[in-house]
Amino acid sequence: MRDKATSGALNEMAEQAKVAAARGIRDAGYKVRVRTIKAGLSISRASPSKLRAAVIARGQPIPLVEFSARDTSRGVSVSVLHGRKTISGAFIGVMPNGHRGVFVRVEGAQHKKMKTRGKASWHALGIRELFGPSVPDGLANREVQDALQAFVAEKFPVLLERHHKWLASRRRR
Repeated sequence: MRDKATSGALNEMAEQAKVAAARGIRDAGYKVRVRTIKAGLSISRASPSKLRAAVIARGQPIPLVEFSARDTSRGVSVSVLHGRKTISGAFIGVMPNGHRGVFVRVEGAQHKKMKTRGKASWHALGIRELFGPSVPDGLANREVQDALQAFVAEKFPVLLERHHKWLASRRRR
């Protein structure tokens, strides 16, 4: 019974920690939507035989357009860490497949018109997309780690006690 209550409390704590981690990353200065951050977080669940749950951060760097990107006369303004920064010469563009991003021109690259399978198409457009930090980078931030540890230390004993009481009440019936 004790292991079942503990695994239930661990799983509930992991769910709450995922949300707290996403909000903590956003509040630490990574100005990205919580939904985008939560997409990079997953949970390894506990069971009565394996009393360990974890919030795991995975993912590639987040496209810079997700960081409140705005076109300006000098380039693109983004809010990544510690306020807005302007990237001169950058622009917000939409690719033919609908992907929206912040791009810069690459020096020395030239436009080429090539024939592929009998059709003429443009290759080597001479632009490169810019990216910000990834979700694992945000979770590795010391400020986020400290806030998350304090959150878990405060909430877990309450959850554990509640799960023990709930199982005990079911047992009496």
